[in-house]
Amino acid sequence: MKPLYIQMLEELYGNSNGVFDKLDENDLTEITSLIIKAKKIYVLGIGHSGMFGKIFSMKLNHVGLKAYTVFDEINPPFEKDDVFIAISQSGETSTIISLVQKAKKIGGKVVGITSNEGSTLCKLSDAILNVEKVSDDVTFKALVAIGDKNNQNLLGLLFGFNIYILLYSIIIMITKEKGETPESINSRHANLQ
Repeated sequence: MKPLYIQMLEELYGNSNGVFDKLDENDLTEITSLIIKAKKIYVLGIGHSGMFGKIFSMKLNHVGLKAYTVFDEINPPFEKDDVFIAISQSGETSTIISLVQKAKKIGGKVVGITSNEGSTLCKLSDAILNVEKVSDDVTFKALVAIGDKNNQNLLGLLFGFNIYILLYSIIIMITKEKGETPESINSRHANLQ
């Protein structure tokens, strides 16, 4: 029998493969373009999505952009030429929707990352990355210990795993577009740890 971590990896890969087959690469290109053109980028997610959002914000800074995580006390004000990236699996998280509405009122652009294409977040966003949670053709045998396809524990893991890969894809696209190098990225990496 395969070790649990190999079974989990195969299930995660199978799910991501099925989900990514349905993505339109033009959505990633559009989002990448909006981010590069932004004066500043603000990222917000709650819970699982928030953890990946913080990593994304950090990596955006590493590739030479000005990115912030919403609710950080040292943030400058959001302005008209800024981009707000909202990550919400449901697309209905009230805190996120409220702040998206505020960003739109200020005149900024909104990028929504969600798995609910009919959500309020989708309706309010200028660009959308719709990431399904579950591929229909994957059976979860190892991951079922934390839930089935109707359980938030499993769905949060699957959505998080998928957006982690996609957010890094956007970072790599930005890196190539801006002509960044591993050395230039390293030069912006934190060095006090």
